[in-house]
Amino acid sequence: MKTIQIKSLILRNFKGIKNLKIEDFQKETSIWGANATGKTTIVDAFSWLLFGKDSTDRTNFEIKTLDKNNQVIPKIDHEVEAVITVDGEEIGLKRTYREKWTKKKGALVSEFNGHETLYSWNEVPMTQRDYTAKISSLVDESVFKLITSPAAFNLLKWQDQRQVLLDIAWGITDEQVAKGNPEFEDLFSKLTNKSLEEYEKQIKASILKSKKEINVIPTRIDEVERNKPEAIDFDDVERDIQANKKELEGVEKQISDKLESEKEVQKKKSAIQKQIHVLESQIEDEKHRLNLKAKSEYQKQTSASNDIQSQINAKNEDLTKAQKTLAKIKADKKEKEQEIESLSKQNKELLEKWHKRAKESFQMDESDCKCPTCKREFEAEDIEQKKSELESNFNENKRKDLAAITAKGQGNGKLIDEAKIGINTLDERIEIGTGKIEEITEELTELDKALETAKDNSTNIKNEKQLAQDLIKDSQVISGKVSELNILDKELSEIKPVDVSELKTEKDKYATEISNLKSKLSIKDQIAAADKRKEELSEEEGKLAQQIADYEKDQYIIEQFNKAKMDTLENIINEKFQMVNFKLFEAQVNGAEAPTCKALINGVPFSDANTASKINAGIDIINTLSDHYGVSAPVFIDNRESVSNLIESQSQIINLIVSPDDKKLRVESNVEQL
Repeated sequence: MKTIQIKSLILRNFKGIKNLKIEDFQKETSIWGANATGKTTIVDAFSWLLFGKDSTDRTNFEIKTLDKNNQVIPKIDHEVEAVITVDGEEIGLKRTYREKWTKKKGALVSEFNGHETLYSWNEVPMTQRDYTAKISSLVDESVFKLITSPAAFNLLKWQDQRQVLLDIAWGITDEQVAKGNPEFEDLFSKLTNKSLEEYEKQIKASILKSKKEINVIPTRIDEVERNKPEAIDFDDVERDIQANKKELEGVEKQISDKLESEKEVQKKKSAIQKQIHVLESQIEDEKHRLNLKAKSEYQKQTSASNDIQSQINAKNEDLTKAQKTLAKIKADKKEKEQEIESLSKQNKELLEKWHKRAKESFQMDESDCKCPTCKREFEAEDIEQKKSELESNFNENKRKDLAAITAKGQGNGKLIDEAKIGINTLDERIEIGTGKIEEITEELTELDKALETAKDNSTNIKNEKQLAQDLIKDSQVISGKVSELNILDKELSEIKPVDVSELKTEKDKYATEISNLKSKLSIKDQIAAADKRKEELSEEEGKLAQQIADYEKDQYIIEQFNKAKMDTLENIINEKFQMVNFKLFEAQVNGAEAPTCKALINGVPFSDANTASKINAGIDIINTLSDHYGVSAPVFIDNRESVSNLIESQSQIINLIVSPDDKKLRVESNVEQL
């Protein structure tokens, strides 16, 4: 087991204690003092040193020292320092809470800028993260609280106490508890890929579901019974159906006979309608012919102005073509002029180039007197020969260049002459085109005048629609055919259709009666279906009742198993304690047992025991927890004066004793008994 003990403890400016140094902690150490002398502060200091919290698990408690006016004394460090041993190895711990004061450039005084906490381990400065990690490597914070305070375990919620105790007894399996009990073994055979707790939840859900279903079955049966129709004499209904069918057949025969006579009437109506259609078509054809005639007459009356307008339209087209042609000729002329300008500029440049080339004379370069490969100068006769050869080549090239320039200039001159001839031709065409446009414009002016005169003469002419209406009105052909049409319409209207409405009403009456009677027959099937449904619901009710009974049986077996397991666990757990027993189940009024966790000291509930018993029970619990977690730590016992005989413990004991006579803390070590 890992053993953690305090060897020395120093407090500086911590919760009102300016300077306290305890250097002689032993296996058992007693600290005496009156109330408010700082006994609890020592516990807070050690807890804060390790975890940054006081003994009540607060992180924001007041650490700073106050002056006589209860004002914080500024600019002093608040420190707790200790030397502890872990399995005999000494470790120095220190935590410092410090104010941060900064002096800005140019300022006369420093300004408060928050706090910082400093940590050291064996005098080595550390970050909070590293320091916390090292403390955690010694002992878990939650475990430390349980093994350093006799009251800590019983301050936990009963569910958490129970879980800790179950962890202590961990090792016994469900199969071991079930072994030898057929009901338990059968229960576990049903657990396919699920835990006992999951199966219990499944059972509860299934019972709830089945009870909900079974509770509504009587209502459903009653609903079926209430909706079931009353029985009637179905033989009478069958006889009524047959009688109505016979009457229906007679009515249908009468309707059929009348509809046969209707066919002859329809043939006559069809023949008259055909004649009407022919007359209507002939009238429409005549109207169409007269419309065409009216259109022709109207066109004749309006042809003078139309002819003039056609001439104007034609002349406008001629004018547009003439204008486009003239614009194209002018564009061609401008292009020729630009060509002459460009060629003239080229000839000027060629002339300058010709004179420049003509002035050039042969000049022999010194490099031409040396071998191009080895750079050795040629002999005198070789030089003369070379010079003659080079000069001949120069003259030949010059002659060719001058001839080429001359040929280019002559060609350009020829092109310029051709362009000038073209411009003369274009000028003639421009003159002709301009005259043509003026001529067309004059003709259009005359035609516009003639059009106005023609329009004035046609103001009294009827329009095409009026002419057509007059022709149709005066047509003897149309009036004759309209008279024939009226005679046929009258003849058609006098033909009356065969009336079977009364017979159809009578037919519908019998058909409705038959349908109603058949509906009464369906009551027989409805009654049979309702009786069958009631039987099905009754069977379902029985099955659900059996399911609930089976589920509740398994539920009871689970309760018995859990009790057996808890009895076993209680025995295992209680064997690990010297004076404390734990009750893990509590009987309910209905006979069931509910999980709980109650500590008993010699049969007395922990909450009802005296202070001495509570402290010794707390030490007993700490001893067991230390064995379970494999670590012991200093146990701080408050109100130690209440205990005359303390049970033995492997942990270091620090007694906090109220002593009115000790106005300052007094420390004693190795106290056998108080």
